[in-house]
Amino acid sequence: MPESLVINLVPESTIPLQYLKGHHLHRLFLALVSAVDVNLGQSLQTHKRYAFTLSPLQIASQSQATVARNLKFLLPRQQLESTIFQYANRSVPAGAHCWWRISFLDDGLFEHISSRLERVTARQPWYLGPARLHITNFAPANMPEWIGQSTYQQLYEEASDGDRNITFQLATPAIFRQDDHESPLPTRDAVFHGLRKCWNRYSGLVFAPDIVTPISAKTFNLRTVTLPVSNNKSVIGCLGNLTFQIAETTDPVVIKRINALTNFSRYGGIGCKTHLGLGVVRVKATK
Repeated sequence: MPESLVINLVPESTIPLQYLKGHHLHRLFLALVSAVDVNLGQSLQTHKRYAFTLSPLQIASQSQATVARNLKFLLPRQQLESTIFQYANRSVPAGAHCWWRISFLDDGLFEHISSRLERVTARQPWYLGPARLHITNFAPANMPEWIGQSTYQQLYEEASDGDRNITFQLATPAIFRQDDHESPLPTRDAVFHGLRKCWNRYSGLVFAPDIVTPISAKTFNLRTVTLPVSNNKSVIGCLGNLTFQIAETTDPVVIKRINALTNFSRYGGIGCKTHLGLGVVRVKATK
């Protein structure tokens, strides 16, 4: 079943800026999984499909008691004036209260991981580059929008067969695979075919390609951002809000399937490179 966990951690030493990039967090995730199941950790290093998504490391300006009111994602310095994000242009200091969201998408791979992860990871320090980290606890109760679990069947059953407006708020930049290149443009096909393919891969409930046909763009309020994802590569993604609408004449069964994909995006994100912290979304209620 799709499941999202939040890991609270505190660095014992400063985390240099260059080690906040997605590929370093990906390595930390693999180390955590290997601590529970070494064979799975090794297998994930060679998988061509990423059955998990990661958020960027997030920093709270206060203690963990008030962390949920101070959620900040990491972005490049040049974006600071137009976002609410912090710690984008400097290292994370020792003692900062941080949290990090992990989502599992594949029951077959991760069914025994989440229940054992907290117990195993609390036994030892971890490293993000040269920085030594301590995991303090998992999933505080006051962060409901970022944690949770649901079976794929529940996501489908709970999906509306009447809501025809879908609004995504991009909490981290998103990029999309279009033909043989990457693009920051969130077209209907780029967003919903990506969700559909991921859903089909893990859910066991296969949706045909034509379910996206009645979807069209309604409103966009987006901007592009450039951010590094590794030592040698930067990407241009989009941030903001985008709303799609489903045609009035659409069969309720098709509407339900589209809304099931929308609900799934809370775990799987949208676009590509979601294992590097891209494409984290909130689904916003619209009339």
